[in-house]
Formats: sequence, C-alpha cells, structure tokens
Amino acid sequence: MTQIGLSRVLALGLVVGLLAGCSQADQALKNVFGFGSNAELAAAEKMPPAEMPVYAPEDTYVYQVGDNLIEEKVVSVSPDRVVWTNDRGLIWTVGRDIVTPPLSWSANAELGRGRQAVIGSPAQLFPLQTGNTVSFGIRGSSENLPKGWQDTQVCEVGPQELITVAAGSFRTYKIICQREDHIDIIYYAPEIQNYALRVRRHEAEEQRKELVAVRLNEMPATAAPTGQQVEMKAARKPTDLTASKLPPTGPEQPASTDAVKKPAASQPAVSEMEVLAKRVAGLAARIDKIEKHVAGKAAEAAAKPAPSAADPKGKYGVHLASYRSERGAKRGWKVLQAKYKAELGDKQLVVRSFNSGGGKGTYQRLIAGYFGSRKLAAEFCRKMKLKRQYCLPVRARP
Repeated sequence: MTQIGLSRVLALGLVVGLLAGCSQADQALKNVFGFGSNAELAAAEKMPPAEMPVYAPEDTYVYQVGDNLIEEKVVSVSPDRVVWTNDRGLIWTVGRDIVTPPLSWSANAELGRGRQAVIGSPAQLFPLQTGNTVSFGIRGSSENLPKGWQDTQVCEVGPQELITVAAGSFRTYKIICQREDHIDIIYYAPEIQNYALRVRRHEAEEQRKELVAVRLNEMPATAAPTGQQVEMKAARKPTDLTASKLPPTGPEQPASTDAVKKPAASQPAVSEMEVLAKRVAGLAARIDKIEKHVAGKAAEAAAKPAPSAADPKGKYGVHLASYRSERGAKRGWKVLQAKYKAELGDKQLVVRSFNSGGGKGTYQRLIAGYFGSRKLAAEFCRKMKLKRQYCLPVRARP
C-alpha cells in the first residue's frame, strides 16, 4: 500500500503556517479541519483515571503557535525523562508527567542555555482524575542569569472536556498549573499521550499551542474496561493519527489502533490494511484541497509589495532578541545588521528594559524601529521568520 509520508504533511503544514497571517487562510483551515469549542464531557462519556504517558523515540507532534507551525519529536526516553527536539534546532529535557517545566534546554531568547531542578514529585498527579493536586518547587539557572531563580508551582486536575483542534476532536483532562503570575492550562489527551491544546497566560498576554498533526511510533496499549475481556493486538505498529482525526469522507470506519474484537463468524473480517487504505485515501483528498489553497495564497503573497521602508515617526518596532545588558544589546545589533543588511540597513536600534518576572531579573530587549503600523511590523516579521529569525511586532513608542 502506498503511504503518504509524514514529511509531506509537515512540509505542507509549514507553508500553511507561514501564510496563516492572512485571515482568509485561517478561515480556510477552519473549514477543512473543523475547529470547535470546549465542552465538558457527560458522565457516560468520561474516561477512567489516566496513567502516566508513554513515549517512544520518533513520536512526532505538530503544533500551531500563533502564525507558526512547529514540529516536535521525541529523541530518547528513560524511565523518568524524555528528550525532545524541534524543527528550529532546539533540544530540551522534561519529565514524563506533562506538568514539569523543562529540566534543561539548549537555548532561550531571554535566558540562553539553562537547567532547572525539581523539588518534590509532580508525577504524584497521576493517575489523572478530577480533583488531584500537586505542588513542587523549581530551582534553576542559565547562562544569562547565573544567579538563578527559585519558585513554586501548583497544578490541579479540573473537569474532563471534549475539545476540537486542527488535528480533530479529543477527550481530555484539563490541568491547570500556576506559578506566580504564569498560568498554564493543559488539555491532556490520553489517546495521543500528550496535550492537544495548551493555553499559556502571563500578565495580559495569552499564547495558544494547538495540535495540528501527530504520529506515534508505537501506540500505547489501552487498558480494558473493568469486567470486560478485550482482545488486544500483540504488536503495536507506527500509526499516523492525522488521518484518523480528520473529518471522515465516508461511512465511519473503526480506528485501526482501537481494541479489536473478533468478528462474528457470519461476517467477513475487514483487514486492517483495507481500513488504513481508506483513511489514507481520505487524507490524500484533503491534502490536495489544502495544496490548491496554499498555491493560491502563495501566489497572492508573491504579488504583494515588500513592506515599506522604515518610518522615522512610526510608533511600532520588532523585537528580535533579548540581552542582560544594554551593552550586550548594542553588540547584538551589530551582529544582526551584518547578517540582515538588506532588512535592517534602514532600521534604528531601540533598547527597552523588561522584567520577565519569577525573580529572573531585568532584560534588555533589542527592537528594530520604526514602522508606521503594527500591520507593517507584522509583515516584516513574517519575512524574517522565513529566514529563521525570531521576530515579534511590539509598540516601541508611546
């Protein structure tokens, strides 16, 4: 059977993400994937307590964060640690319990390379069920903040909810974690062994990280309901849940990764390969639809004029990097100007102090100014992100 590789889906998704700044593109994605709203599960639909997630190397998740698509992949797994990487070249280590912050990371826009130690046992939150709580301490340091920081995080399991994201609909446990003025709302879906949605709130800002596609190298075994005998597959095969989570194109088929009952003697058995073939065919039709949409949007983007030159009287700028000192920001500006001569040649350096909270101290934001509107700054950032440069539109003047 011909398989549609995950690389094709991810490459296509990246193009869609880069064009997602256009509201029409966003609406088109909603029409294709069927975005929806949260709904608390009825008692009859609620899941049993969920055990700790189980990962395998090469498990891959694609999330949309703002206008960007980010591919995250498991590198290695130990009994209590998981090492991840993403398509931006970052590497980080976390616990298997979903709520532990990164224990080490290779880079951060403001902190640089760093590590944290956890004081306590976040894993006690599992098995997940409504009302479970856990509290633990965090102590860390980084190359840009060698004196370090210390904090306490509290997490609580809320009601189960059915949510719909780009990858499909998932039954989830809603987990709320708070650390000072940082709040994470995690919608953990046992079916994919990870969260389908994460909402992060800090001060007046909110960031959504929404699942677009997932491929599990090994599907975790599902526990049989109490009192029922269910025949489980002896072997677990690589499974692409993207196909199974898109809206069906015909009569609903049983998912190949679900528990399988023996067919009745009077009915012919439907092979797993036939089921997967139908799902892949449906996915191919949807990919073709997206490709046509993307091609049209790419042509529109190519026809758009380049952003206007710097506006000396403008009030907006773009945040490109952060440093511990103003002197460091000025050195960084020279490096960026040498790297992006055409883009930054007519721009002006603006340095603004920023307190990141959590006892991490004050940073200096390197901002390139000025732009006459936020829209022009956002268009400039869209082009910079194509070059793998961090870029965020900000207000640079009162």
